[in-house]
Amino acid sequence: MNIRKTTVLLLIAAILAVAVPSALTESPDAATSDNVIVNVGDGGDFIHMDLNSNSSSTVVVYITNLSSSYLSLDVPGLENDAFSMTSSISVNGVASNILYPAGDAEGRHIAILTLVFTADRLADTQTYTGTVDLTFTDLGMAPSEGNVFHVTIPATLDVNSVYTSEGSFNQFFGIFPNTLSEPFNKPWFTALVTFVLWIVITVVVCEAVIPFFTKFAGTRKTPAEKDKLRNTLTKTISVLMIVVAVNECLNIVGTSAEIMSLVSTWSLVLYVIFGGIIAWQIYLFIITTILNGIDEAVDVKGIDNSLIPLFKMIGRIVICVMAATIILAAFGVDLAGIMVSAGVITLGITFGAQEIISQFFSGVVLLSTRPFKKGDYISLNGTTYIVHKVRLMYTEFENWDRDQIVTMPNNAVTSATMINYTKGDPRTRIFIYMSVAYDTNLTLAKELMIQAANMHPHVIKDKTCVPPNTRLTNFLDSGIEYRLACYVDNYDLSAHYAGQIREIIYKLFKDNGIEIPYNRLQIDILSDCDGKKRPTDDTPDD
Repeated sequence: MNIRKTTVLLLIAAILAVAVPSALTESPDAATSDNVIVNVGDGGDFIHMDLNSNSSSTVVVYITNLSSSYLSLDVPGLENDAFSMTSSISVNGVASNILYPAGDAEGRHIAILTLVFTADRLADTQTYTGTVDLTFTDLGMAPSEGNVFHVTIPATLDVNSVYTSEGSFNQFFGIFPNTLSEPFNKPWFTALVTFVLWIVITVVVCEAVIPFFTKFAGTRKTPAEKDKLRNTLTKTISVLMIVVAVNECLNIVGTSAEIMSLVSTWSLVLYVIFGGIIAWQIYLFIITTILNGIDEAVDVKGIDNSLIPLFKMIGRIVICVMAATIILAAFGVDLAGIMVSAGVITLGITFGAQEIISQFFSGVVLLSTRPFKKGDYISLNGTTYIVHKVRLMYTEFENWDRDQIVTMPNNAVTSATMINYTKGDPRTRIFIYMSVAYDTNLTLAKELMIQAANMHPHVIKDKTCVPPNTRLTNFLDSGIEYRLACYVDNYDLSAHYAGQIREIIYKLFKDNGIEIPYNRLQIDILSDCDGKKRPTDDTPDD
């Protein structure tokens, strides 16, 4: 009996030794798709978006873990011939793909999935229907126990191609459907008729519209200038309209997106080049017309047709920069990077070439404000120069003797104290100073000085200027100083005229007994000069 009891007890102990550890180590149920909530955007359960070719669109998906397990989330990339999809995952604002168990105090049981869909540049117009697969791994379960499950999100993407020809296919001018009967209802016939009509429109524009424009707007232009403008506009507009016709015909016959992309890119280059030529001709036409008209208006100061080269330079720079920018953008060049690089380079150039930049902008100021022109007599910091040529970076002057050319940077010119003696008028006022004795008939002296001025042929005697006049200016040690002021008709020869008037005054003073005082030295000999020895001289003879 004891043996039986002992055997039973041993058997029960063996069973418990096997069963209890297994019970203690039994795993909980693995997480499933039922333990995950997926919200697309504002609470939807599917993805639907419109996507243009060569563009991107983003959708945000919120994923909540309701299980008691740690979950790892992976999203395989998605790619086909029309678009691609990339993803990024963040938990509690940090890039991570681990979801904590439900109820985490810091909210780490919620993940934010950002999906970016990018359509190919050459994608055709189409609608994609499929799913986005989310793969979850229960980190608390062994791989052999089925720790991986999937959640799919339905997705519909409407891809719209920028090179689509659906709206223009087999339609005249891409607008009017071809409803003709066989065989004239084919796309090739529609394209042929459209191309011929474009040629007709081009001829009408070149033979009627352009001549009318040049005739109507060219009242200040010579016939040769009108012909040149008309020929340039005719050639460029003809090429542009033919390029437009070719593009339209390719859409009508339903050309593929790849061919349309190539044609559109090079067509844009042609549009920019020939459009720039047209813009330049019109700009030049308007500028010359306006400035020539202003030049004829005598009440407008500081602007004339000599500013045309400056406006040409500005217009050429603006048009070339805009054309280059558009062409680079057409070939996919990152203009933002170029602008940043250009800004850095420009900053370096600005610091390294301040003097050159200062000269350039000073030249622009001189050419636009026109404080002087060629042939003007000006004074810069007390030195008189004759303006020879104004350039963008520097100005050339002649000295008054016209035997030297002085080149001066424009920033030095604009910063100097400037006096323009002949701006708009070569006449100038001269001053002649003469001295007479204290006992002279002052009234007669003044009359003779005015008479001398009136006798000179280049002294201005009409009422356009103040007539010659005199004024007592100083009492000197030996006489009284008078100043004769009068206007002469040529600043360049004003010093020569002043000398001639002085000669006339001297002759008149001499003929009328007017004494011109001058310093005299009088020597009085107070001792004898007979060669005899003075009585007071005690110096020995030897």
